[in-house]
Amino acid sequence: MTPIEADEKLKKYNYLVGKTIGKDTIAAIMPVPVDSEMTVEQMFLTVFNNVPHKLFEHADYRIVVMLNYQQFLDKGEVIWKDLNEVLEMLGINE
Repeated sequence: MTPIEADEKLKKYNYLVGKTIGKDTIAAIMPVPVDSEMTVEQMFLTVFNNVPHKLFEHADYRIVVMLNYQQFLDKGEVIWKDLNEVLEMLGINE
């Protein structure tokens, strides 16, 4: 997904932050740069450690949903799902 497509999806689905999926709460919806040499956890750290304009220097992204932010803060564990999976779980058709 291009930076422009990623930005459009973020704007479109940002209202989902705070919604509950089962026992999890959506903490953030964000683009992560696609990099086959990085784990999703490393990609999240890249997002948190860089200003947004630097993120969009990458060519390809996927949109992911971070669940239970407190778990990340307390234990460094990232609980995440792909945005498309979350939309399907919530019965939202694009």
